[in-house]
Formats: sequence, structure tokens, C-alpha cells
Amino acid sequence: MDIGFCPECHVPDTFVQAHEWLNNGDIVQRASHENRLAFFECENFDPLFENIGEIIGVSIEHLIINITARAFERYLEQIITPEIREMIQSKKIDTNIIVKMIANLAQIAGHGKYEWIGYRYENDADDFAKQRVTEPFSVILAAGGFAGAIAASVGGEHGVTYEEVEPGVYELTTGWSKYPAVLKEKLRLGRYVHKDGQIELERCGTCGGPKKLSEFQWLLDRGIIVNRQTGRRMAMLGPAMLDTIFTALEAEIDETIPQVVVEAQRRFVKTGFYPLDILKSEEELRTNLALRGLGNLRHLDYGQERIRLRVDNTCLHLLFIGMVQGTFELTSGKESKLEWERSKEGDLEMEVTAK
Repeated sequence: MDIGFCPECHVPDTFVQAHEWLNNGDIVQRASHENRLAFFECENFDPLFENIGEIIGVSIEHLIINITARAFERYLEQIITPEIREMIQSKKIDTNIIVKMIANLAQIAGHGKYEWIGYRYENDADDFAKQRVTEPFSVILAAGGFAGAIAASVGGEHGVTYEEVEPGVYELTTGWSKYPAVLKEKLRLGRYVHKDGQIELERCGTCGGPKKLSEFQWLLDRGIIVNRQTGRRMAMLGPAMLDTIFTALEAEIDETIPQVVVEAQRRFVKTGFYPLDILKSEEELRTNLALRGLGNLRHLDYGQERIRLRVDNTCLHLLFIGMVQGTFELTSGKESKLEWERSKEGDLEMEVTAK
């Protein structure tokens, strides 16, 4: 990939140019502040989805794919404008140019390596698009993202199937589809509304991005981002899709879904998935949360028997809650009980206490 890097912090120029880190611990798409993003550890996504399905006895894969498709289509609205879409539909523009651009964005965001296989576009039932993805950050989310990219390019709604053709390599195929009306209603995506804060991340003197991004390594040819300190894989993604999925599952399937998600994440963290060090200072944790776009840490009280914290304007809060509880148990060696509450404005208060 012909992508420039900042000579000081070694972060891809496009990554910094496409995203904006705000003063309240949030990340937004620079071209549209209505689209919130999160820079998050991603190795647990597919195991988490599988565990949730096993616990509730219903596969949630179709929900995840459909909402991801809609979220990614919206993300691409600022890139594939109505004018560009019309040119694609009328075949006045080379589709390969658009495909390569989207693949580059996905690889820079840490989603894996993407290769275009082929497509047919005659605006009939036999149309399809096919691509190969190697080492996807989540095969389920990658499949939904591909369907969303096709929807952004030619319009309409698209289903997708995937097949593992060799270890870690998947072929994704899309075709025309229709989302169920009930599903559309349940999976409405909200728009991000900014709430001011006082966080000032230290900036790179050359590119202007957060200086702490230098702690991550971009393996662009593989589409992988790695935290140099922890070795954990990272990805930039839209948290609205996951938060909306969990809300829809709670309303449609089981009111205990929030507890299920938190418990699944807690268990995964205790296997050694240890992304955030809550033993460090409050200011360092505040910075690390803001760097990930997870919100504004307003209070932290940590001891051997308890951790209590408040984070304003949270996203991916169920995953975060499970991560904090699992980290407490992993570092203290004790089982725990959990209490938490999240306001309509997204402000989270939680307490983990040793049993």
C-alpha cells in the first residue's frame, strides 16, 4: 500500500486525517461529527458473539451482520457521495477504484487484508460481489462491513455469506437482499451528540494526532494494528453498531443480555486478555480511555477490595464493564460482585467489590 507515515510518531497519515479526538474522550469521523468511533482491542469479538449465542440459545450472527452493514454504509456516506454513487450505478466510474479505496481504509483501520475477487452488476437478481479477507479483526463484522460497502456503492440492501477457504482466509460474497421490517425498526442507529469536556491529549508535533498513538504499530500489508506494549490487536470501528445490537437483543430476545455480555467479557479478560492497566494512575487511565474513544473518566477509586469509577459519555459500555471487572479479579486474585448504572446521557457509574 502506498500510504505515508508521520516521520515522528509513525502513524499512517490517513488514520490521523480521517479521525478526530475530542476533548470529552470521544473519537468522531472528521468529515462527519455525527459518526462516533472507538479504537478498541478486537481479538475477543467473534468469541464474544459465539458465547452470547450459546448462552441465550439463539445465533446473533444475522443481527450483527445486518447492523454492521448499515453502520458501515453510513460511515462511507462522506466518501461515496450521491454523485459518486450515481456514477457507479451508470458505470461512468471504474468500480475497482472505489473498491481499492475502501479496502485501503479498512486495512488502515486494522480490519485485515482485503483483496477484490470480482463482481457482476447489471441491477438484477444475479448481481454479486466477492472479495477475500485475510486475518480479519472479526469475520462477522468484516462480512457486515463488506455488505455495507456494496450498499454505499450501488444502493439497496445486501446480504452476505462467508467461507473459510484456508486458515485465517475468508471469501465474502454479497447479493441483493431485504432486511426484515422488524429488524430495521430494532436496529435504528442513533446520531452522536457532543458533550464538552476538559481532556487535552498530548499531540504529535508533526501530524497533530494523539502522541500516544506512537505506542501502536501498523502492519499495513496485513491490515493489522498492534499495541506494542501489550501485543493486543486493535481496530477502529463504529461503537453504535455493537451497542445497538446489544440493545436490540435485550428488547427482542432476553432482558438479561446486558448481564450476559458483561459476564462473557469478564470471563474472556480472565483468560489473560488484559488491555487496560487499572493499577496505574487515574490520569493515565483517563488518557488511555480517551485515546480509545471510550469516554471521559471523571473519578477512580481503586484498592485491594474495591474499584469504583465514573466515566461520562461512554460507548461499548457493556464490554468496558466486563473488562474492568475481569481485570480487577485477574489482578487481585479474588472473585467479585458488580453494581453499575448508566444514564440516558451515557454516563456510567460502576463498582466492583471483592467477595
